[in-house]
Amino acid sequence: MKCARCSAGLSYNELGLNKKYNPAGGALCLGCLAAKLGVSEARLREKIEEFLRAGCLLFVKDT
Repeated sequence: MKCARCSAGLSYNELGLNKKYNPAGGALCLGCLAAKLGVSEARLREKIEEFLRAGCLLFVKDT
């Protein structure tokens, strides 16, 4: 799957973030989603880690 704005490939975790923060819009990459939400990419990466620690199945640990 590709970003609806810039056509970059999307990771599993980026798709998970879209389900959490952009459910009605097209799937966006980390950079485009951060811009849309007005937050940093680093903050979204922190949120991925928080969701992982909470056991959310929409996210996987990067290898």
